[in-house]
Amino acid sequence: MVAERSLSILEGLAPIIGLRIRESRTDKGMSQKELVGERFSKSYISSIERGKITPSLKALEYIAKQLGVTVSYLLTGIQPGQLASTITPMDDEQESPARWDLLITEAKILREQRRYEQARNLLATKVRIRQLNVEQLKNYHFTLATILVDLDNSSLALPELDAARELAEKTVDFEMQAKVRQLTGIVYMLQSKPVLAIEQLRAAIQSVESGQIKDIQFQLSIYSNLGILHYQLGDLKEAISMYREALRLAENAASPDKLANLYAGLGALHRENGNLNAARNFANKALALYECASNQRVLAQLRAGFGVLMRETEQFDEAETQFEEALRIASFQRNEEAVTHAHMNLSDLFLEKGELEKARAHSDAMLATIDSVDITAKGQAFASRAGLLSSQQDLDSAIRFFEQAVELLEQANARDLLSKIYFRYAGTLRQKGDTARAAEMYERAYRQLNRAGLAVER
Repeated sequence: MVAERSLSILEGLAPIIGLRIRESRTDKGMSQKELVGERFSKSYISSIERGKITPSLKALEYIAKQLGVTVSYLLTGIQPGQLASTITPMDDEQESPARWDLLITEAKILREQRRYEQARNLLATKVRIRQLNVEQLKNYHFTLATILVDLDNSSLALPELDAARELAEKTVDFEMQAKVRQLTGIVYMLQSKPVLAIEQLRAAIQSVESGQIKDIQFQLSIYSNLGILHYQLGDLKEAISMYREALRLAENAASPDKLANLYAGLGALHRENGNLNAARNFANKALALYECASNQRVLAQLRAGFGVLMRETEQFDEAETQFEEALRIASFQRNEEAVTHAHMNLSDLFLEKGELEKARAHSDAMLATIDSVDITAKGQAFASRAGLLSSQQDLDSAIRFFEQAVELLEQANARDLLSKIYFRYAGTLRQKGDTARAAEMYERAYRQLNRAGLAVER
């Protein structure tokens, strides 16, 4: 039981222990790898410093030794020889400003971990407001306000925001002013005061438009909340405008490719400036994001290929699931060629199932993205559309699409696709009564099959 109790106590201290380890390490100019050596992995020490895991006592002893501090200091913040009374809230002895920065940061970490009451208690019992400098006091009031909002205590949050705003104006801190306005707007939303909320959020937008705030998540919060507020007030035009801007920001923020490009660019800049450690760090981040994006594209292709197999074996429900998932991934990746293929596969599947309305809907969606794909994909899409039109007895339109498909696929020399297209085209021509051209298409189909057979034999 004693061991379990000790573990529980340590787990509650994980964020604070992590911060003290990171602070001590950076003060000594040590990297994480230099700190742990071969004893532990870099991911292990990184998780400890971020407060995600609690180190074992043996690990804590090793880390303390490497840092030249005591285990007691990592647990309590008390240096050897320091009286315990010097850290009590009632003591008037002046302490290092770094301690207050650390405690406010600890409160922010607890908030990120959704431990709101602990974060509030830490600020209330450990931080001595009279010893804070202006920057710390501004940060303290804003952090406490965010925690109070999380605790659904908006009435207490407003005085803290007023104090933070006053300090931000005195220090000409435009970023903090914008953050205070944004959070004040959220408080007024929670209090069902939409007009006051819009006034605050509109003021925050000015900082975004002037380039003073570049944080995408901050901008996204403002625009999405304004969309909600204008909708509540019945201003649908403005609500749609705000939602569109929020969606644009969300799409940009969700793109691994774009973020990877930014990291790659930063890596190149650091390399040119001779900062090889930073360059390598950004390059690794870029590579991880590129691999993530690449893996998603491969996954979409695999699902599409598996769906085709399921359709050919008449496992239509499973085929539909795979095609829908391929469409979701392709849409998320904004890979328009893969989106076109996914809609084409779904259209062909629903046509085969006899669900013509769904087939037509996906066929229309396919044509809407067709201008951005290569000629092979375009040829396949036109052939798919032709098949749908033929099934609906719109033979003239079907023939026009088949002609375009054949022209594009012959231009692309897509032999593996052409034989099937010729056969389907020939069938439509027979329905139309054009037996001469149908015979020509059948001949091309057989000729193409023979060529394919010779190619395989070689």
